[in-house]
Amino acid sequence: MPTLSDFLEITRPFAQQSAIGISILLSMVMLAASDWRLTLAAFALLKVLAGILLVQLLPPEWALLQWVVGGLVGVMWFLSARRVDSVKRQQLGIPWWKPSWRLNPSTLLRLALLLFLLVVIYSQRPSLPLPKLPADLARYATFLAMAGLIGLGLGDRPLRWGLSILLWVLAASFAIHALQVDVTTVGLLASLELLLGFAIAYLIVVDGARFWPNPEEV
Repeated sequence: MPTLSDFLEITRPFAQQSAIGISILLSMVMLAASDWRLTLAAFALLKVLAGILLVQLLPPEWALLQWVVGGLVGVMWFLSARRVDSVKRQQLGIPWWKPSWRLNPSTLLRLALLLFLLVVIYSQRPSLPLPKLPADLARYATFLAMAGLIGLGLGDRPLRWGLSILLWVLAASFAIHALQVDVTTVGLLASLELLLGFAIAYLIVVDGARFWPNPEEV
């Protein structure tokens, strides 16, 4: 069975070459898909990719903290979204396994705008000159920041807001870790993500409870 070092050695070249392309697809799913399960799956894959890339700036154990924190945040959001979704499905008589697709004009317009903007970003490949950050990682961090900005503009629910803000935090982590690598900085960024995870999980339930007939009885 391969060790962690072997896994990183195998996946790092592929992640470096395809980071932006893969992240464009994952960001489109995160910010445009109407099914929250697909959204959280794309978020998990994006955190895995970010952890592999952060190995260039941090020791492997610290870089892969992205996986641990992302997993905890994902579980919180999964439980909150499932709670809201289960009540809604009970009201409408929809089975739990049926995907919640909404191909209405609003969703199609949001997807078209997101696709156009991300294709422009990928073709132009803008990059902010961040100090001490390699060019490929600077380009990737710039993409994450711009995708997060697009998500905040297109988001209409707490889950999308949380995903967009986490993209900003992830972009900032690349710039910060290029300047300073210590346990305090890593811990502060991880704590910020966890606090954001708790806040968004609460807002997901509050936002969904507006449509419950008797929230205090559910």
